[in-house]
Amino acid sequence: MIKEKWRTFFSKGGDKKRRLLVLVGVVGIALLALPELLPRGSSGANTTAGGSVVAVSDIEAAFEKRITAVLAQVEGVGECRVMVTLENTATAVYAADSTRNDAQQADGSNNASGSEEVLFVDTDTGPVGLLLTELQPSVKGVVVVCAGGADPTVREQVTQLVATAFHISSRRVCVAKQQ
Repeated sequence: MIKEKWRTFFSKGGDKKRRLLVLVGVVGIALLALPELLPRGSSGANTTAGGSVVAVSDIEAAFEKRITAVLAQVEGVGECRVMVTLENTATAVYAADSTRNDAQQADGSNNASGSEEVLFVDTDTGPVGLLLTELQPSVKGVVVVCAGGADPTVREQVTQLVATAFHISSRRVCVAKQQ
């Protein structure tokens, strides 16, 4: 029964307007589903420019290792442990084509609206967004536990060193004495 209806619907004797409307509807649905079917480039949230995924914990560990190595060279610090927390992850910034439409409304006010479309580059693996830059994660806070943490001079040196290294406020750095 359904086959018969489809045959009569798409036969030459059927209503052309109805066939056109159904065809436009099917094409519209296909266009809406198309972005989900295409391969995607890097999302940017946790990827490097080369497209490899980097975990936030790996970035934190790298920061901790580097600052521990520097602190080990400071007189009076002694053995230390460092914990770094990140405020966000790496963020990719893609090139976009912007269009702006300025329309004057009946009441005389301007209604400015616009849209942005990411620019894509064709590669061997398919279209990929054109990466402009990658913003590195920002440091939320740093905790340093060291043997010399009880000495106010050492504590001040460590606080200033870490604040300068990560370009953060000294309020985001905590230095404590190791047990």
